[in-house]
Amino acid sequence: MWVIYLKRYFQQSNHSLPGKLLRTLAGALCLNLLFGLAFYLVESPHQDGLSFIDSVWWAMVTMTTVGYGDYFPVTFIGRFFIGYPCFLLGIGLIGYLLGSFAESLINITAKKRKGLVTIHMKDHIIVCYCPSIAKVLHIITELRATPEGSSKGIIVIDDKLIETPEEFLKNDIRFVHGDPTSEEILNKASIRTANGTIILAKNPSDTSSDHNSFTIGTIVEMIEEELDHSIRTVVEVVSPRNQKMFERSSVDGLVVVEGMSDKMMVQEYCHPGIHRTFGQLLTNTRGSQFYSCETNLHDRTVIELQKAALDYQEDLQIIGIHRGSLPILNPDKQMRIEKGDRIIVLAKSKDEFNRFQHTIQ
Repeated sequence: MWVIYLKRYFQQSNHSLPGKLLRTLAGALCLNLLFGLAFYLVESPHQDGLSFIDSVWWAMVTMTTVGYGDYFPVTFIGRFFIGYPCFLLGIGLIGYLLGSFAESLINITAKKRKGLVTIHMKDHIIVCYCPSIAKVLHIITELRATPEGSSKGIIVIDDKLIETPEEFLKNDIRFVHGDPTSEEILNKASIRTANGTIILAKNPSDTSSDHNSFTIGTIVEMIEEELDHSIRTVVEVVSPRNQKMFERSSVDGLVVVEGMSDKMMVQEYCHPGIHRTFGQLLTNTRGSQFYSCETNLHDRTVIELQKAALDYQEDLQIIGIHRGSLPILNPDKQMRIEKGDRIIVLAKSKDEFNRFQHTIQ
């Protein structure tokens, strides 16, 4: 009968690992005290100096199958009605405890692999959708080649991946399964403590993907306003017709896919080899890149800054101004820098411009 009660007790345990461990340990402690008391009542009249503490110690040593042999039953009742059940229940409890622990670890590992657990992370970057593993890996390689993204954790959210790809595991990329248009799924990727999000088109060949991206961008911006915490958001836009829609959602950056390759094809036809130039400028893994930099060099003319850049010890070129939402490349040399303008520079790192403007202030 007591075996049935024990079975029911452990079957009622919480499915979580802490719940199973606590219930099992509590049951083991109760049985330890019970067997210790029974051992003391039966054996103390026959063993001089046997205390209740000694009896509890015997029960624990017996249940864990350690068997030091410092105490042992000498009576028939103590051996077969107390010691024998104590052996069996001890072995059973240890097996159950180890089995529950292993089962819970396996379940947790499986859920992590399938992206079904909440990931607690801070100052990380979330990539929404995985149109292809190769594309995501390329983006993350570029991110990790920058000072801003080199040390940040990466979480990918996608509803088509069944489990974390091996390529993600090798590159320390976490995975959450689900549709990022759901705020619940975004919260599983710790959107509220994220540094930023890169929203890829769910299907780069389908313009309706922009609606999914718009929904995600809007949710992120609403969370940003709610928390008063900046979450940088960059969106891949399939159709140029949807560009204004995204601008109204206040996302931080847009990359319009459609027409980009067409323009590059014409440039390459007219100027063979130009695509390699753009390719080198756009990658963070080698050479120099374009940077849009905040500046306090107000009222300075473009020609004044360009001359100072020529005399500067590092390789840096002033090539334009970002005024409002429009970039002005190769501006008039007498144009003056206004408050709110950003300087477009060609350099090996953004820090070079920061050092440059300190030298001419």
